[in-house]
Amino acid sequence: MIGFRMHLPRVLPDSINHPVMPSAAVAYLGPEGTFSHLVALRRYPKGKGLPCATISEVFHAVRSGAAASGIVPIENSSGGTITETVDLLIEEAGHLFVTEELALDVRLALLGKKGAKFAALRTLYSHVMPLRHHREWILRNLPGVTMIESSSTAEAARKAARSATSAALAAPGAAALYGLSILKFPVRPEAVNVTHFFVIAAAPSTSKVAAKAPASGKTRCKTAIVAALPQTSGSLHRFLGPFARAGVNLCRIVSRPVPGQPETYVFYLEVEGAEAEPKVRKALAGARRLSVRLEILGSCATRTRYRS
Repeated sequence: MIGFRMHLPRVLPDSINHPVMPSAAVAYLGPEGTFSHLVALRRYPKGKGLPCATISEVFHAVRSGAAASGIVPIENSSGGTITETVDLLIEEAGHLFVTEELALDVRLALLGKKGAKFAALRTLYSHVMPLRHHREWILRNLPGVTMIESSSTAEAARKAARSATSAALAAPGAAALYGLSILKFPVRPEAVNVTHFFVIAAAPSTSKVAAKAPASGKTRCKTAIVAALPQTSGSLHRFLGPFARAGVNLCRIVSRPVPGQPETYVFYLEVEGAEAEPKVRKALAGARRLSVRLEILGSCATRTRYRS
């Protein structure tokens, strides 16, 4: 049988120096000032945050009990699916679950020292994706800057705070955290960029919406699945049949290779509707019979999109 363990490079528990945190802590991809942090503050305004250096560390914090839940990015409308998150969901299938989907309307700000003029800026820091998506704007408005990639937009803001001739493309909320001013916001008003996040936990959601209620105009619900299929011709086509016959829409399907097993793949899928809905339950039962292994990662409701 094909397992779901991806055998990805893991950080050993004793090498992560998480402080002793209350069980209600929320882990997120840090440092402070990232969009993941912004979403964590919006969703859990009274919660204790636990910033993590990588997505893998967010998963580890939840799995180890250092955090009750974690917030990880799953898709960016400009950059696509976050494969690291997908790989870790596959690896932790049966141990960690998706309990909610959050979304953020990402609007970037140009941050710099108070009173800094565009013409005086020499260095621009940001994550690779904002630099790529805003390249034309940068060349047109900041022709003299050198663009430097950072591990996150928050890290970019921290670096920009070191010099009066540096700036960062980052979340507007990062300005106060790093002693910067907002020089322009939003940078590109016409740019639509939405990032989706999952809330992960060690147990499935107990929400009535996620567990029972069908999707409605106000509440959208989906169910996340991981499946290993027989290595035979047409196995994926047959596997998708029960969903089509039951009228269940697939809203995401990602194929990921299994390390060490050439030409072997595991599929991550999301379907519209809660697991308890009759048509979803019927489709899952049919798909399970056509799988080598099928794990349900949970049903989750999608909350109203936040604005940055």
